[in-house]
Amino acid sequence: LKRTGKIEVIPLSTYQGRYSSSTNGCTVISPLVVSNHLRADGAVANSAINDVIDKQAPPILGAIRRKLGLPNGSLIIPSDVHDYMVDHKILFQDKFVGACGGNIIDPDHLKNFVDLLVHGEDIAIAKKPPADDKKKTGAALFFREHVVSIVKIPTSSGNWYDLVDSLPTAIDPKNRQRVASRTRCKGRESLETCLQWYACSKFSESDFSYIDRNQWSDAMCDFDPRVFQGFVWSE
Repeated sequence: LKRTGKIEVIPLSTYQGRYSSSTNGCTVISPLVVSNHLRADGAVANSAINDVIDKQAPPILGAIRRKLGLPNGSLIIPSDVHDYMVDHKILFQDKFVGACGGNIIDPDHLKNFVDLLVHGEDIAIAKKPPADDKKKTGAALFFREHVVSIVKIPTSSGNWYDLVDSLPTAIDPKNRQRVASRTRCKGRESLETCLQWYACSKFSESDFSYIDRNQWSDAMCDFDPRVFQGFVWSE
């Protein structure tokens, strides 16, 4: 898909942890990227994502950690972040499309999440075809103690989906340093392939051994390396 141009990896100019104040900040960075995207005229700019990582996220991380009595650099669960962002009108509850989760390598589970992102509404609840799949959406995807954002970009040639990872996962061609990445997926099929690759890239050898030995069980999902949660908003 990369060779055919259907997936393109775009390096950004910074990364989570470049400054200590953004360390372990993905639970804040990812929904902030979504918020910036939904407010932007068109797609969120690379410069805006860099600003989220270096400038917007650190004060919010500090405020949430102080409220919860957590030390600097500690992990924060997504629900605490989303409550803060709704309270401070960074994200809006009436624009919340829904949340879903399950086994990220199960095509049916992944389809439920991608459907929310593609359509900007829960079509199972609406019980009707989506009125408009050209509106912008954005999601925070929580998997393996890390959160990435996915933003939907309607274009004249179809919808594109950018997976933004604040960890240093790309190479800056200017200085060969590792930086955050924006992986552009041109179409739903490309996005689903990218998400499957992303999930498998996060599994360790012990994770693969667990998966080989154990079928998925909702009752055991808290201990299963395949479990994910996705939270989706629309404009």
